Amino acid sequence: MSNIIESATLDDIALYLQREESLDSDSAHTAAQQVLGNFIEMRNKGLIKGWYFDDFGHLELLPTDSIQLWIDQTK
Repeated sequence: MSNIIESATLDDIALYLQREESLDSDSAHTAAQQVLGNFIEMRNKGLIKGWYFDDFGHLELLPTDSIQLWIDQTK
């Protein structure tokens, strides 16, 4: 899974938000744009490699190796 760069598209995230947050289509799309912008900002800062939907349909972030190491050390 370390090769994931982006597997959840804007439309995928909007549909997820419609389902999970009971948003209408326009509101979900607007919120998805903000979420995606935040993901891109985190990626540009070196915090995450990407984002994806897991096997249970949850939207997940894929941390960079250095962040994952830090997470593992704080457990």
